[in-house]
Amino acid sequence: MEQKPARSKMTRVVYFLCAFHGICAVIFGGLMMLFPVDTPLGLSALLPQMGNFPFQMFFQTLFWSGLALFLCNGLCNLIAAGLFFKKRDARALVFGFIGGLLLIIWDVYELIFLPNPAAVLYLLFGVVQAIMCYLLIRKSK
Repeated sequence: MEQKPARSKMTRVVYFLCAFHGICAVIFGGLMMLFPVDTPLGLSALLPQMGNFPFQMFFQTLFWSGLALFLCNGLCNLIAAGLFFKKRDARALVFGFIGGLLLIIWDVYELIFLPNPAAVLYLLFGVVQAIMCYLLIRKSK
């Protein structure tokens, strides 16, 4: 039985980023949905600042932001991480690329209406994840 070659460092970095983003998004999105007005870790302090956001009806509490974070960034990246774990790298890279793009969109939106250092850092992570996934997808074709 022939063994597959070891994964590249870039693939392992993408796997880590997908797992990290997925876990963080599920945890924080879950906290925001469970405690939409009085969220632990100081997240509820964001509510008054979210008054500048468009679509005001969705930003009266943290529930809708938490749901979006949980579904878009959390699940997409966790699916990618799960596929990497099962050695289905081609599909994992597609989900990782989508997860990176969603993270970029999320953070650009956040930086426009609520500038903060965490959003800059996550924006950089999203750009790195999307570029690495794109390069790995192109390399595999």
